[in-house]
Amino acid sequence: MYRVACTLKEASCILGNFFGELCPVCEGCRDRPDDKLALKTEGGLTLTGEADLIIEGHSALTGAPAKAQLTDYGFEFFGDITEIARIKNARCVYVGRTVDFAKEG
Repeated sequence: MYRVACTLKEASCILGNFFGELCPVCEGCRDRPDDKLALKTEGGLTLTGEADLIIEGHSALTGAPAKAQLTDYGFEFFGDITEIARIKNARCVYVGRTVDFAKEG
């Protein structure tokens, strides 16, 4: 288990790009408050809320099973943490620049 410190807005981005069953939530990202979670399924179901949600699925990168549990500091991740690091270090395709979560908000 790995602990990932981030806002719920950042968790929406990271988890939306990690889990193959979810879609990236790029549209509306800039307007979303840091304390709001927003996830979308491939079927169009939108999940919004706060901490304590558990997500189980598969990596969009490798297909390996993984689990994430939201917490008050970000989320706990049960899977290959290098995939999460890869997503955090990726370019933000929505705004066309490198993602710097410390400056977002």
